[in-house]
This record gives sequence, structure tokens and C-alpha cells, in this order.
Amino acid sequence: MTDIKTPKKGQIIEAPVVKVDKNVIYLDVQYITEGTIYLNEYDLPAPETFKGLVKVGDIVRAKIMKISEGDDSTQILLSRLPLIKEEKLQTIEEDFKKQNVISTKVKDVLEKGLVLNYHGYELFLPYSLMDFDLTEKKDTLKNTKLDVVIAEFKEKPRLKLIATRKPIYEQARQEAYEKRQELRQEELDKIQTGDVLTGTVEKLESHAASIKFDHVMGMLRISQISHFRIENINEVLKVGQEVTVKVIKKEGNRLDLSMKALLKTPFENYVLENKKGQTVKGTVVQKLPFGIIVEVAKDVKGLLHKSEYAWNPADNFDSYIKIGDEIEVVILNVDKKQERLQLSKKALENNPWKDISLKRGDEVEVIVTEITKDGLKVGYEGIDGLIPTNELAMEKVNPDEAFNVNDRVKAIVTDFNKNQWILTLSIKKLEEALEKASYEKYLNEDEELENITLGDLFEDFKK
Repeated sequence: MTDIKTPKKGQIIEAPVVKVDKNVIYLDVQYITEGTIYLNEYDLPAPETFKGLVKVGDIVRAKIMKISEGDDSTQILLSRLPLIKEEKLQTIEEDFKKQNVISTKVKDVLEKGLVLNYHGYELFLPYSLMDFDLTEKKDTLKNTKLDVVIAEFKEKPRLKLIATRKPIYEQARQEAYEKRQELRQEELDKIQTGDVLTGTVEKLESHAASIKFDHVMGMLRISQISHFRIENINEVLKVGQEVTVKVIKKEGNRLDLSMKALLKTPFENYVLENKKGQTVKGTVVQKLPFGIIVEVAKDVKGLLHKSEYAWNPADNFDSYIKIGDEIEVVILNVDKKQERLQLSKKALENNPWKDISLKRGDEVEVIVTEITKDGLKVGYEGIDGLIPTNELAMEKVNPDEAFNVNDRVKAIVTDFNKNQWILTLSIKKLEEALEKASYEKYLNEDEELENITLGDLFEDFKK
């Protein structure tokens, strides 16, 4: 009995298990009675039974919590919980030193943060050290598991444990960023200039839209949305809208996109319905030294060259047409490559000169249509001509006295150019020609008389 040592409260012992019941185990503490450990003092949380958990002979380390001495017996109550808590606190300290990520359970949701349970200890997680998205749904987190890192560990003067998620979500963000960059580069490497892609409007600015594909962003400038001018980008595009675009330029990581590159130009749409030779209406938008620019449809313009104003070269259409006037023209030519229209106004008019065929020296009969200081304006088969004052007669005459409107006169053509609408005539040259012909007749009669002999005259007399 001299080897028996009296156990003391608070003493830590290691002893073998001598008996196992469902709710209690007995340890040989080298005293007159065994030490007992109940389920709720064995572990946290308490096991349901000792059967299958502990067997006789197992060495158990425990702390003497209470010694009850009665008249007939003494009871020694042991507990593993203080030692477990101490071990777990050491584990927590080790986790703090190594900045390990630990899994905790949300015990409570407070105004300034969450109360977490880890190894039976409470950790406080301020919302300022938590992810924004988790903070937004904090009221749903109670009893859920949450990974954290211990930011502060103090045992004295009282235990203080502060948790944080900042290293976790920052690392997650960094990993996500690196993954996005990797995926972005993979996608970018596959995209080439000329590719047609479908993306989503991610962001709108006054001058451009950001278009997101799987992982890559591209820029769609306002000038590349439509062939027509757009004043307000928000009127044609919305955030979240799906659009199909063409890559018109790839420079490094930058993608320039275009919607209008996939659309027919206003010119292409116009010439689908308006062909060469067709009569169309347009608005005069610009006057140039060599002609007039006519807008025949929105952003579709054509040139009415001054040579196509009228058949009459003297008709100066530019002098009386104004910007904004609507005119009717014929499409003379379509240049699809250069997207140009050549227009004509004179093609709508009859050309009275086209069937006239005269040459210098022809004698014609004309009708006097007007008497001017320059001479007689005359008409011939629907075209206009001029007999200058100095060509009215061989003698100088006063046109007002010598001629009347509607007189029919004969004259000789002195100049004719159907392309320039020029017909010039001369009465004087006709008179000169007639006089010359008469003179030559008499001259021929004198020559014949000179060749007649006296015998020829006698023969004629006999006859």
C-alpha cells in the first residue's frame, strides 16, 4: 500500500482502461478506486457510446476534475475535455503561425461580424475582412461552413481570436484573374482579322461600345455601327444586347470591331432596286465647277456633270437650280467598285439635233423666228440656227425692214455641229452663188458665139 499515491484535483494522469460500458469507462489510477470518464467528458462533441470506440487496455490521458469521498466509497471523476481544448488551442495557434486555411462553422450573425466555431473556440470574423458578396448575404450564413485564416491570436489577458477571409478571396481573385488571362490569351490567339464573331454589349460610352466574347473584349466605335451617322449610341445599342461583328483590325491585344462591315452599304442597297437607265428623283446638295451633286437616297449621291444638264450646250442649268431643289434625272452609269453614280438630265429630254444631217454648203429653207441686232434667228426642222446680220444680203440691209417673223428664206449652211448645237447660215453666200452661176452662164454663151463660123450661120439661115 506504500506505492499508492493519493490523486489530487487538477492532476493530469495517463492510465489504462480497465472496463468499458456504454456510457462510461473506468481507468486504473493506481488508487483504491478507479477513475471514471463519462461520454460528455470524453470528447467534443460527445460520442454516442464507448462501445467500439475504446477497449480495455487503451491508455487514456485525462485530468482529475473532482474527487468525491463518501463513507463507503470514493469517486474520481476524470475529463479529457480540458486537455482536448488545450491541444486544440495549440492547434489553433499553429494554424495562426502558419496562416493555414481552416474550416469553421458560423455560430451567430452579429451587427459587425460573424461568430465562428472552430475546435470548440469562438472566432470573430468582421465584415470588413469578408468578401463583399458574402457580406451581402450574411443573414443566410448561420450554421454554414466557412473557410477562414486566423488573423489574430492572443491568450492574455483573455483569449482573443480574430478571423479573416481576405487572403482567401484575394488568392481566389488572383487565381481567377490568372485563369481569365490564360483563357483570354487562348481565345485571342484564335481570333484573326476578318473573323465574324457574336458577342454581348458589356459597356456603352458616348463614342464606342465594349463587346465581350467568351473571355476577350473588343471595341466597337460608333462610326462602325452603321453606314448612317449615329448621334446617340444609346438609341441603337443596349447593355446585354447580343451583336454580330466583324474583326476589322487586330493589333496586339486590341480588337477593332465593325457591325457595318457586315451590312450592305446604302449604295449597294440602292442599286439593287435602281438600275442603269432608270429615272429617279434626287435633291441638289452641292454645286461644283464641273457639275452638281444630287442625293438620290440617304447617303447615296451621284454626279450630274454639266455636260449632262441639257442637249443644248448653251443651257446653263447651274445658273437657276438651287441647293435643296428636287430634280428628276436618269442613272447614266453605276460604278459599284467606286460606289459612284453618273446622272443625266438631258437623257430625259428629246434631242432635236440627233436626226439632223447637214454639211457646209447645203442650201436649206428656214423660217424666221426672231429678229435681233445680231441677225435672224431661224428654225429648221425643230432646231435653231442663226443668220448673222452681215450675212443677210450682199448689200447692207436693216433686218427689221427687210424681214418679218415667219418669213421663209433660203440660205446656205456655213457651219453645222450637232454636238454643239450650232447651225449658222448665210443668205449673202446664196446670193453670191446664184450671181456667180448666172455670170458663168453668160460667159459660156459668149464662148459658144466665138466658135460659130459664117458657114454655120448660113446653114442656119437656110434651115
